[in-house]
Amino acid sequence: MKTLGFTVSIVLTVVLLATLVPGPGAAQPAGMTPDGKALFLGQKCNVCHSIPPAGVERTMKSSKAPDLVGLAKVDAKLLTGYLRKTAEINGKKHVKPFTGSDAELGALIAWLQKQEAK
Repeated sequence: MKTLGFTVSIVLTVVLLATLVPGPGAAQPAGMTPDGKALFLGQKCNVCHSIPPAGVERTMKSSKAPDLVGLAKVDAKLLTGYLRKTAEINGKKHVKPFTGSDAELGALIAWLQKQEAK
């Protein structure tokens, strides 16, 4: 009977933690800025893109997608449209649409625009 009580307490602890700790892509508490790097990795942008200053390397070595350094020069509104697949850059739309919230996309773009070559 002690084993059953212990097992139940472990299960309840796991369930409680799962409801209190947000997972990737989960809504952020009010007033908390989403982490751009975590969003980049959570959206799997690193499959195609590298960001060497942030220590992010693409996982698909055959990808021809550019490194994402120096985006500070690109208008945030254009990047938003591009990642939502409503705008083009160099006559092309982004391959995969960003699926997070507007706040998450804003945080991702703000983080990307801070990534400069060292």
